[in-house]
Amino acid sequence: MSRGNVRVRPAATSDINELIELSEDNGLLEHVGRRRGARLDRSALVERYMTLLSDLDRLVLVAIDEATEQLVGFAVLVEERVGVLAPTATLYISHLLVAPSFRRRGAGRALLTGAVRHAEDREIDHVVVGVQAGARDANRYAARLGFAPLVVRRIASVSTLRRSLGIVDSADRVALRRRRTVRGVLPGRVVGRGA
Repeated sequence: MSRGNVRVRPAATSDINELIELSEDNGLLEHVGRRRGARLDRSALVERYMTLLSDLDRLVLVAIDEATEQLVGFAVLVEERVGVLAPTATLYISHLLVAPSFRRRGAGRALLTGAVRHAEDREIDHVVVGVQAGARDANRYAARLGFAPLVVRRIASVSTLRRSLGIVDSADRVALRRRRTVRGVLPGRVVGRGA
């Protein structure tokens, strides 16, 4: 499919280096793989993208500038159900990235058009897009296209919550509780202030 001077197609393994470069240019990989100072090297990133592209539950669409044949954007699509009590089938766009030098030139719109066509082919009536709360331009763009807020999801590290909640378990107790955890359910009661 094509829109103006941008063509959209499914990503191929030959696109991985350009996908990584685009992700780096957009700051997507700044925190990926970082845990206590570790950083993913190039081979680990290639492996992650190989895994993503081989995942049958996900579809990665790329936007190609027809004049230069350069990859200028991508979107990661996955079918999801929203809601626990009354689930609704949706097509979730977890990443919608366009090269900074190619914004406002139709690449994002072309990728969204590809997502809409994919949703229609799969008989899915709703599309959800993930946008960072602080990304003002991206949020405005999504709102202009008709995306409404669905939920506000907030994130906090476990250490931040432990401090905020005043949880005072000793390190030995925390280690023991981790070993006893079965399928993510802690036995017994969590003890701390306010519990």
